[in-house]
Amino acid sequence: MQNLRKYIEWTKQINDYKTAPEVADPKAWGFEDLGQIKLPTAINLENATPGDEGYSSIRNDNLIEWAESTWPDLKCVDAKIQIQRPNEECKPHLDFLGDYLERVCESMPIMYGVLHSLEKPGLDVWRMFVAIDDHVPGQIFSINEKEWQWKSGDCIRLNNWQALHWTKNESKVDRAIIKITGIM
Repeated sequence: MQNLRKYIEWTKQINDYKTAPEVADPKAWGFEDLGQIKLPTAINLENATPGDEGYSSIRNDNLIEWAESTWPDLKCVDAKIQIQRPNEECKPHLDFLGDYLERVCESMPIMYGVLHSLEKPGLDVWRMFVAIDDHVPGQIFSINEKEWQWKSGDCIRLNNWQALHWTKNESKVDRAIIKITGIM
């Protein structure tokens, strides 16, 4: 157990894709089905920023506002659309959330002292995914070896601290999903 400041420093020193398989808990819960969520009224998938983690992404104020109104109890809300194109893959990993937690602590410095570990998180961080379109065969979202298959609007909460997860798009169409992070 360490304080959040040391945890954030640790996340900057590791290689997520090498460390995650060593510290993940394959027996931990992987994801929780949160049911259907009303999607934002205007979803624009143009002008996505290419990324180096196996997908492109889109961030905008409208998406944050939608997430904040959909989950009014969440604090420090972040949201983006991830677009995984055919043949793109995001390798098995955990979401250690170092950058996100650093932004939270910068806005609330008292949080740096919170005790935190992957086994006993000091913050109740919610990492959720909302499907924009229906699942297409070949679109893989695997969490602790269980595949999530979705309909448009389906929402799950991920155990980002412990559940090893990865995605791959072996279909012929883009896979777009909204990722929301916040503190309960």
